[in-house]
Amino acid sequence: MGGTLWAMLVGYAARMVPAERRGRAIAIVLAGITLALSLGVPAGTALAGAVGWRSAFGALSGLAVLLVGWVWWRVPGFPGEPPGAGLPLRAVAVLPGIPAVLSVTLFLLLGHQVMYTYVAPFAAQAGFGRTDLLLLVFGAATVAGIWLTGVLVDRRRRATLLGALALCAAAMPALGLGAATHAVLLVSVAPWGVAFGGAPTLIQTALVDASGPAHAGLATSLQTTVYNAGIAAGSLTGGLALERLGAGALPWIALPLVAAAFVTVAVGRVHAFPAVRRRT
Repeated sequence: MGGTLWAMLVGYAARMVPAERRGRAIAIVLAGITLALSLGVPAGTALAGAVGWRSAFGALSGLAVLLVGWVWWRVPGFPGEPPGAGLPLRAVAVLPGIPAVLSVTLFLLLGHQVMYTYVAPFAAQAGFGRTDLLLLVFGAATVAGIWLTGVLVDRRRRATLLGALALCAAAMPALGLGAATHAVLLVSVAPWGVAFGGAPTLIQTALVDASGPAHAGLATSLQTTVYNAGIAAGSLTGGLALERLGAGALPWIALPLVAAAFVTVAVGRVHAFPAVRRRT
């Protein structure tokens, strides 16, 4: 269900606004998803601890019903697509620019998950026992990255994405070389969080621009699939590296993957990541 909603929401937001505000609309939608992932687990845990898990689930169900009613009342409707009018999924997958955007998504998620999934054993190996503090810094930096991206995405999308990927890549050797100094560990996690907070919005906006709003739903469903495949494969890769090479190897495995995402954006100047935004 989450994957279905994710695939629909971004395409829907892209159709609600003119092209010059599309990036900001996508940033707002993805900010909600990111904040929900960051705050939902601790908030749900606290609520369940206070009133019991059954009451917590009941409260969430009630909120979901209210949300459905609010959407029905306030969110505008768009006409559906006539049968056979749209492109098939395989045709959308090979539109100019789409393979490059999907490749960046995969490389970034692989690199990110290699490190993020096992940040607790990495911190423990560095002698830092406050994983909660580390995740708090990362989460706060992620929120800052979302805000910054919302400001820049419609004006300097390509440069902002290159900057985010460069920042993420630079954080990996800093973690690999300096994590034993706890101040360096915390300072290195912050730019990583800023970069990863903004990158999904930037990549998603590039995807919608490459596909066009008419095909954004199908294109986003492809990206959601690649996104989740990157999460799974990155976590698996990180787990194998942790078992065989130790936690200290994780940043060095993540680094070339994030660097590959940077290079793909750098060379994709025509269709996927143009310097001048197309108005479609």
